Amino acid sequence: MTKAQKIRYIRLNQVFNKALNQSISNLSKWDKISSCFPEYASHQEGATNLMNCQTQVIEFWKELCKREFEEIVKERNVKAKLDELDDLILESQERLNELNHEKGKNEVNVNDELNINIDDLTPEQLINCNLFSQRKQATKDLNERLARLNDINNNLANELTDLQNSIGKEYDEIRVLYDEHLGKPANQTPDATLVQGLNDMLVELQES
Repeated sequence: MTKAQKIRYIRLNQVFNKALNQSISNLSKWDKISSCFPEYASHQEGATNLMNCQTQVIEFWKELCKREFEEIVKERNVKAKLDELDDLILESQERLNELNHEKGKNEVNVNDELNINIDDLTPEQLINCNLFSQRKQATKDLNERLARLNDINNNLANELTDLQNSIGKEYDEIRVLYDEHLGKPANQTPDATLVQGLNDMLVELQES
Protein backbone atom coordinates (compact mmCIF):
# COMPACT_ATOMS: atom_id res chain seq x y z
CA MET A 1 0.00 0.00 0.00
CA THR A 2 1.33 3.44 -0.90
CA LYS A 3 1.72 6.27 1.56
CA ALA A 4 -1.22 8.03 -0.08
CA GLN A 5 -3.41 5.02 0.72
CA LYS A 6 -2.37 4.87 4.37
CA ILE A 7 -4.94 7.34 5.54
CA ARG A 8 -5.95 6.13 8.99
CA TYR A 9 -3.03 7.77 10.80
CA ILE A 10 -3.63 11.00 8.86
CA ARG A 11 -7.29 10.92 9.82
CA LEU A 12 -6.38 10.30 13.44
CA ASN A 13 -4.32 13.51 13.46
CA GLN A 14 -7.13 15.39 11.72
CA VAL A 15 -9.62 14.25 14.36
CA PHE A 16 -7.25 15.25 17.16
CA ASN A 17 -6.62 18.72 15.68
CA LYS A 18 -10.34 19.29 15.22
CA ALA A 19 -11.08 18.25 18.81
CA LEU A 20 -8.27 20.45 20.12
CA ASN A 21 -9.46 23.49 18.19
CA GLN A 22 -12.98 23.01 19.47
CA SER A 23 -11.83 22.59 23.08
CA ILE A 24 -9.96 25.92 23.11
CA SER A 25 -12.40 27.93 21.01
CA ASN A 26 -13.76 29.68 24.11
CA LEU A 27 -10.30 30.92 25.05
CA SER A 28 -10.02 32.60 21.66
CA LYS A 29 -13.09 34.80 22.11
CA TRP A 30 -11.90 38.28 22.92
CA ASP A 31 -15.37 39.56 23.83
CA LYS A 32 -15.61 37.12 26.74
CA ILE A 33 -12.22 38.10 28.13
CA SER A 34 -12.70 41.83 27.67
CA SER A 35 -16.15 41.64 29.28
CA CYS A 36 -14.48 40.50 32.51
CA PHE A 37 -12.41 43.69 32.61
CA PRO A 38 -14.34 46.31 30.63
CA GLU A 39 -12.58 49.29 32.21
CA TYR A 40 -9.10 47.74 32.00
CA ALA A 41 -9.68 46.57 28.42
CA SER A 42 -10.97 50.00 27.37
CA HIS A 43 -7.42 51.41 27.59
CA GLN A 44 -4.89 50.52 24.92
CA GLU A 45 -2.26 49.32 27.37
CA GLY A 46 -4.72 47.16 29.30
CA ALA A 47 -6.18 45.66 26.14
CA THR A 48 -2.68 44.90 24.86
CA ASN A 49 -1.73 43.15 28.10
CA LEU A 50 -4.91 41.08 28.06
CA MET A 51 -4.39 40.12 24.41
CA ASN A 52 -0.81 39.07 25.09
CA CYS A 53 -1.89 36.98 28.06
CA GLN A 54 -4.70 35.42 26.01
CA THR A 55 -2.33 34.56 23.15
CA GLN A 56 0.24 32.98 25.44
CA VAL A 57 -2.37 30.89 27.26
CA ILE A 58 -3.77 29.59 23.96
CA GLU A 59 -0.34 28.77 22.52
CA PHE A 60 0.78 27.08 25.73
CA TRP A 61 -2.40 25.03 25.87
CA LYS A 62 -2.04 23.93 22.24
CA GLU A 63 1.58 22.88 22.69
CA LEU A 64 0.80 21.03 25.92
CA CYS A 65 -2.00 19.00 24.31
CA LYS A 66 0.03 18.27 21.16
CA ARG A 67 3.02 17.17 23.20
CA GLU A 68 0.90 14.80 25.27
CA PHE A 69 -0.82 13.42 22.16
CA GLU A 70 2.50 12.80 20.40
CA GLU A 71 3.92 11.07 23.47
CA ILE A 72 0.93 8.72 23.67
CA VAL A 73 1.10 7.97 19.94
CA LYS A 74 4.82 7.21 20.19
CA GLU A 75 4.59 5.21 23.41
CA ARG A 76 1.82 2.96 22.07
CA ASN A 77 3.20 2.70 18.52
CA VAL A 78 -0.09 3.94 17.09
CA LYS A 79 1.22 4.87 13.64
CA ALA A 80 2.74 1.46 12.95
CA LYS A 81 -0.44 -0.29 14.08
CA LEU A 82 -2.67 1.87 11.89
CA ASP A 83 -0.36 1.45 8.90
CA GLU A 84 -0.39 -2.31 9.39
CA LEU A 85 -4.17 -2.23 9.57
CA ASP A 86 -4.28 -0.34 6.26
CA ASP A 87 -1.96 -2.89 4.64
CA LEU A 88 -3.91 -5.89 5.86
CA ILE A 89 -7.25 -4.46 4.80
CA LEU A 90 -5.93 -3.83 1.29
CA GLU A 91 -4.32 -7.26 1.14
CA SER A 92 -7.55 -8.91 2.27
CA GLN A 93 -9.55 -7.05 -0.33
CA GLU A 94 -7.15 -8.13 -3.06
CA ARG A 95 -7.16 -11.76 -1.91
CA LEU A 96 -10.94 -11.85 -1.71
CA ASN A 97 -11.23 -10.37 -5.19
CA GLU A 98 -8.87 -13.04 -6.51
CA LEU A 99 -10.81 -15.80 -4.79
CA ASN A 100 -14.12 -14.55 -6.15
CA HIS A 101 -12.63 -14.33 -9.63
CA GLU A 102 -11.19 -17.84 -9.52
CA LYS A 103 -14.05 -19.47 -7.66
CA GLY A 104 -16.08 -20.36 -10.75
CA LYS A 105 -13.07 -21.83 -12.56
CA ASN A 106 -11.13 -23.63 -9.86
CA GLU A 107 -13.56 -24.68 -7.14
CA VAL A 108 -14.35 -28.41 -7.10
CA ASN A 109 -17.73 -29.41 -5.74
CA VAL A 110 -17.28 -31.20 -2.42
CA ASN A 111 -19.95 -33.79 -3.17
CA ASP A 112 -18.28 -34.69 -6.46
CA GLU A 113 -14.86 -35.01 -4.86
CA LEU A 114 -15.98 -38.12 -3.00
CA ASN A 115 -16.62 -39.88 -6.31
CA ILE A 116 -13.50 -38.65 -8.13
CA ASN A 117 -10.55 -40.92 -8.65
CA ILE A 118 -7.34 -38.95 -8.27
CA ASP A 119 -5.80 -40.99 -11.06
CA ASP A 120 -8.47 -39.62 -13.41
CA LEU A 121 -7.56 -35.96 -12.69
CA THR A 122 -5.34 -34.09 -15.08
CA PRO A 123 -2.21 -32.30 -13.82
CA GLU A 124 -4.01 -28.96 -14.29
CA GLN A 125 -6.95 -30.13 -12.15
CA LEU A 126 -4.60 -31.32 -9.43
CA ILE A 127 -2.82 -27.96 -9.42
CA ASN A 128 -6.14 -26.10 -9.29
CA CYS A 129 -7.28 -28.20 -6.33
CA ASN A 130 -4.04 -27.47 -4.52
CA LEU A 131 -4.30 -23.75 -5.28
CA PHE A 132 -7.86 -23.68 -4.02
CA SER A 133 -6.80 -25.31 -0.75
CA GLN A 134 -4.00 -22.79 -0.39
CA ARG A 135 -6.40 -19.92 -1.02
CA LYS A 136 -8.81 -21.23 1.57
CA GLN A 137 -5.99 -21.41 4.11
CA ALA A 138 -4.78 -17.93 3.13
CA THR A 139 -8.30 -16.56 3.60
CA LYS A 140 -8.51 -18.21 7.02
CA ASP A 141 -5.14 -16.73 8.03
CA LEU A 142 -6.18 -13.28 6.84
CA ASN A 143 -9.44 -13.47 8.74
CA GLU A 144 -7.52 -14.33 11.90
CA ARG A 145 -5.12 -11.43 11.36
CA LEU A 146 -8.02 -9.08 10.71
CA ALA A 147 -9.70 -10.26 13.91
CA ARG A 148 -6.52 -9.44 15.85
CA LEU A 149 -6.29 -6.06 14.18
CA ASN A 150 -9.92 -5.34 15.00
CA ASP A 151 -9.01 -5.93 18.64
CA ILE A 152 -6.07 -3.54 18.24
CA ASN A 153 -8.35 -1.01 16.57
CA ASN A 154 -10.84 -1.25 19.45
CA ASN A 155 -8.03 -0.75 21.95
CA LEU A 156 -6.87 2.32 20.03
CA ALA A 157 -10.41 3.68 20.11
CA ASN A 158 -10.47 3.25 23.89
CA GLU A 159 -7.08 4.92 24.22
CA LEU A 160 -8.27 7.87 22.12
CA THR A 161 -11.34 8.18 24.33
CA ASP A 162 -9.08 8.26 27.39
CA LEU A 163 -6.95 10.93 25.70
CA GLN A 164 -10.02 13.00 24.91
CA ASN A 165 -11.18 12.74 28.53
CA SER A 166 -7.71 13.74 29.72
CA ILE A 167 -7.68 16.78 27.45
CA GLY A 168 -11.13 17.75 28.67
CA LYS A 169 -10.03 17.43 32.29
CA GLU A 170 -6.94 19.60 31.74
CA TYR A 171 -9.06 22.13 29.88
CA ASP A 172 -11.44 22.34 32.87
CA GLU A 173 -8.47 22.82 35.21
CA ILE A 174 -7.13 25.69 33.11
CA ARG A 175 -10.60 27.26 33.01
CA VAL A 176 -10.74 27.10 36.82
CA LEU A 177 -7.32 28.79 37.08
CA TYR A 178 -8.39 31.34 34.50
CA ASP A 179 -11.59 32.15 36.38
CA GLU A 180 -9.77 32.36 39.70
CA HIS A 181 -7.02 34.73 38.54
CA LEU A 182 -8.58 36.62 35.64
CA GLY A 183 -12.29 36.28 36.26
CA LYS A 184 -12.55 38.98 38.96
CA PRO A 185 -15.54 41.34 39.17
CA ALA A 186 -15.71 43.75 36.26
CA ASN A 187 -15.26 46.84 38.42
CA GLN A 188 -11.84 45.74 39.69
CA THR A 189 -8.59 46.32 37.87
CA PRO A 190 -6.49 43.13 37.71
CA ASP A 191 -3.39 43.15 39.81
CA ALA A 192 -0.43 44.12 37.61
CA THR A 193 1.96 41.87 39.52
CA LEU A 194 -0.35 38.89 39.05
CA VAL A 195 -0.76 39.53 35.33
CA GLN A 196 3.01 39.90 34.88
CA GLY A 197 3.62 36.77 36.94
CA LEU A 198 1.25 34.78 34.78
CA ASN A 199 2.94 36.07 31.65
CA ASP A 200 6.38 35.14 32.98
CA MET A 201 5.18 31.68 33.99
CA LEU A 202 3.74 31.03 30.54
CA VAL A 203 6.92 32.19 28.82
CA GLU A 204 9.02 29.95 31.08
CA LEU A 205 6.80 26.94 30.41
CA GLN A 206 6.94 27.55 26.65
CA GLU A 207 10.73 27.69 26.71
CA SER A 208 11.10 24.52 28.81
